Amino acid sequence: MSLKSATEALRRVTSSIAVRLTLWYALLSVLLIAAAGSALYWILAEQLRQVDSQILASKINAVHSALSRHAGNTEALRHETQLEASTIRGVFIWVSRPPAGIIARGRDFNPLLDSPRPFTKSPNTLEKKEWKWKIHDHDHYLVMAQRFAANPPTTIYVAISTTQNEQFLAIYRQTLLLVIALVLLAAVAVGYLIARRAMRPVARLAEIVDELGAGQLHRRVADAHWPSELRTLAANFDRLLGRLETSFNRISRFSADIAHELRTPLHILRGEAEIALSRGRSPADYQACIASAMDEYGRLSRMVDALLFLARAEQPDTQLDTPLLDSREEVAAVCAFYQAMADELDVALVNQAIGPVAANPGLLRRALGNLLGNALRHTPAGGRISIQTAVQPSVRQIIVSDNGTGIAPEDLPHVFDRFYCADAARLRQGQGTGLGLAIVRSIMQLHGGEVALQSALGMGTTVTLSFPIIPPETSAPHQR
Repeated sequence: MSLKSATEALRRVTSSIAVRLTLWYALLSVLLIAAAGSALYWILAEQLRQVDSQILASKINAVHSALSRHAGNTEALRHETQLEASTIRGVFIWVSRPPAGIIARGRDFNPLLDSPRPFTKSPNTLEKKEWKWKIHDHDHYLVMAQRFAANPPTTIYVAISTTQNEQFLAIYRQTLLLVIALVLLAAVAVGYLIARRAMRPVARLAEIVDELGAGQLHRRVADAHWPSELRTLAANFDRLLGRLETSFNRISRFSADIAHELRTPLHILRGEAEIALSRGRSPADYQACIASAMDEYGRLSRMVDALLFLARAEQPDTQLDTPLLDSREEVAAVCAFYQAMADELDVALVNQAIGPVAANPGLLRRALGNLLGNALRHTPAGGRISIQTAVQPSVRQIIVSDNGTGIAPEDLPHVFDRFYCADAARLRQGQGTGLGLAIVRSIMQLHGGEVALQSALGMGTTVTLSFPIIPPETSAPHQR
């Protein structure tokens, strides 16, 4: 297997959360066992060394006392040294004094003195010195020596065999390694089972998500008893399902509304064409048929334009240029466009707007145009439409009000819905598309503002456009 294949296989294996949890669990278990075992090993080894050191120190003190009592009696010193060495098995004592050399030793055979590798170290101060000495691979000793000032100076050496201690520690090390290996295997096996069991809710959630389709958007997953780590994910997924359900239903209704609204003018066009072709007609009849068709074409064109605008407005990345505009000038431009229609209907347009407003000029005029068009269609002769401004703590408002026929209370909740028209006869007669107020709402949402409508039958309608106030340093007046 090549290195690339091995790396790819390792990447696939470690991509599993269960495998990662198992590896971390096993690694942590091994580290804890190793740390605890190493700490116990060090404590045990230190305790054994301290016990041996205490024995050696006591022997040095005992031989020094004998040396003080028998300063001139070498034979008595040898006898005392042999007695001290015989009390504990594995202890070797010898006393050295230059130039005579070794003047007393505890046993006839001393492996540290009589082996091919004799002990040669000596203390260079009056303090006790301690060494570890190894004659063969399996013969270990701990040696302690102390020099005493005298004439001539005398050095007492005491050694104790630590072979059994070293063998015991070696068995401990081997056992510790074996335990670590067994713990590693057990941790991998048990950890993987625990991780797989812990990941079952994730697999269950994945199964539920996989089962969802367009017809199951009403389902919710947060009702189940999920672990605390998955509750937030389940709740967020439910909110996502709710948004998808709302969007899907809106698109379904929108598609149905489009099909319904397009069917009406198409039926009209087809019906008029069939009537015109049913028998010979005069040029005037054909002209009337074409004129009626042109009206329907115009309505279809306006509807398509409005739908395209709404589709673009709902794009999440839509950005607007919102300079500071003179509201009076913008309202005056829209009023000038509708003035001829207002004069024909004998309706007065009153511009009372004043002050700046942060808005996109094209969209602002389109929103005001839609509102004025609706107001003119519902205001009787002699009526009045006024446009004024107001300032609230965080918004600047443009208020369009009329004293027309008003809107029935049951229609108010739906006036901003697409293709909704309180007077269905007007919609069938081609006087509107039912998208004007929906476009106004989309324009205000693009600006981060709001639109509100108040109306009463026989008393008129008031529409309020609320634009956020932008600090002066972030906007500049719009220059034409």
